[in-house]
Amino acid sequence: MASKKGVALVKTKTLNEGKNGPSLFLTLTFRGDRKEDPPVDYPARLWENTGAVDPAIKVGSLVMVEGQLVLYNNEQQIRLSRIEPLKASEEEIAAFIPKSRVEASSGMARLREYMDSLADPQLRAFGIEILADPEVAQLFPRAPAAKRNHHAMVGGLLEHTLEIMAMGDAVAPILSLNRDLLLLGLFLHDIGKCWEISPSAGFSYTDEGRLVGHMALGVEKCTQVARRLPEFPERYLRLLHHFILAHHGELEYGSPLLPATPEAMAVHMLDNLSGQVFAMRQVAAGPDGWGYEKNRGAFIYKEGSDLSRLDHTPLGKGIRKVFGP
Repeated sequence: MASKKGVALVKTKTLNEGKNGPSLFLTLTFRGDRKEDPPVDYPARLWENTGAVDPAIKVGSLVMVEGQLVLYNNEQQIRLSRIEPLKASEEEIAAFIPKSRVEASSGMARLREYMDSLADPQLRAFGIEILADPEVAQLFPRAPAAKRNHHAMVGGLLEHTLEIMAMGDAVAPILSLNRDLLLLGLFLHDIGKCWEISPSAGFSYTDEGRLVGHMALGVEKCTQVARRLPEFPERYLRLLHHFILAHHGELEYGSPLLPATPEAMAVHMLDNLSGQVFAMRQVAAGPDGWGYEKNRGAFIYKEGSDLSRLDHTPLGKGIRKVFGP
């Protein structure tokens, strides 16, 4: 059984009461093996002496841990035998917080280029105005796109948004979609994450995020901005609201509305595509080249995108002759 030992950031912490007593459930973030590697999350469990340990362990702090790597529900987790809090500076903690590789100023400049390119003068004015909003200008470049699962990193919202806007720009003429509405919908769909999730260590939900949620916060900001623009059409604003309220696409996935326009459906699909591909790439490969994505409950073939790593045995000459006589 492999062991895991080292310094980690406490990303989440929950004290669970069970029939055998309390247990501590944690998500621990370790630095990558190489300097250029992104931080890696591991679920961790402490089953003994939790009452004494729990008060000393804080979300967003560094700890020294030691334990055994075990496979549970197809996912590697750490069964802790030791966990101790460490004193650390803000700079030391920051090294464990995942960060986007998209540079903030250039990413925001690219968003401005998209807004400047909108053909409809009212939508263009709205896009430029909301991008210049002081709160948006400050928070959007640093906001995570999620607490976990996809683009959960400082600047993740900007990276995710630029990905889907690039796809939307390419898809709009192919599917005869309204480019202005699609690009603006893609920009706005998750803008409420600016106020829902803190970019600090642990990516905790804010009070606003817990009480209202990112969809309502996004609708609120759009309404504020629209009121600054003389004679901005109310129906335009309702369409922009719809992109935010329908972007989860399915009622069972927390969407209060189903997409009602082709552009709203495209926002949902492109958002989902970006998130799913990111999540698949985050899965760590086991010795057999497969990993497990807990969110979808799916096994991921990590070598399947790299043709150089695949077996090149010709048809009919392998151990199992699928097309043999």
